[in-house]
Amino acid sequence: MVEIILYTGLLYLIQLILEGQLKRMGSNKAERAHKAVHNLRESLPIFLAFAILSIVFEVDQNISLAVYWLITRVVYAIIYISGLGLKPAAEGSTYEPQPIRGVVWATSVVLLVMMGLNLI
Repeated sequence: MVEIILYTGLLYLIQLILEGQLKRMGSNKAERAHKAVHNLRESLPIFLAFAILSIVFEVDQNISLAVYWLITRVVYAIIYISGLGLKPAAEGSTYEPQPIRGVVWATSVVLLVMMGLNLI
């Protein structure tokens, strides 16, 4: 589990660096990179709490869930930043739906819930 926590920290650092690089390059993907890292920042405390509690209470079932969570977060970042599956905004709106991103995000939330339930 410690390795997964370290890889999660590495993912966070990579996303922060990528955001800065895209801003310096003047890329239109910089805003999406910013939103992706912000989204990771929102779920990171919950993941870290569950991961640390899993170590303390020796809940080995959460190891595979943590790996799957990390994979979904990597996929989420790639989808969000690249704009994969981006649908054009409706007329008069700036919202550009990205359904596949929502499915990946929901999967990561379900994995966190499962980790939490295993701690009970």
